[in-house]
Amino acid sequence: MRIVVCRTSNRLSYLLYVTRALLRGTWGVPGVELMHSKSVRCDYPADRVSEADASSKIYVEADGELVGTLPAEIIMVPDALTVLAPRK
Repeated sequence: MRIVVCRTSNRLSYLLYVTRALLRGTWGVPGVELMHSKSVRCDYPADRVSEADASSKIYVEADGELVGTLPAEIIMVPDALTVLAPRK
């Protein structure tokens, strides 16, 4: 799976990333990293201990769909999808 890590809140960086993808570009986008893996686990930083920090949620998306909040673990499952198509 392709993992997109956004380390910025700059909306222009998001727009540049989407533009790059649409144009099939290979240039880098500041604050956006691309990785590949079979699994990924995301959690709150260890230094996030105050009640104010704990009450603000960080949302998680998978393939553009909201799937919940942190902590989250996303795993690729081999052969998890069966596609049925008519024979020609």
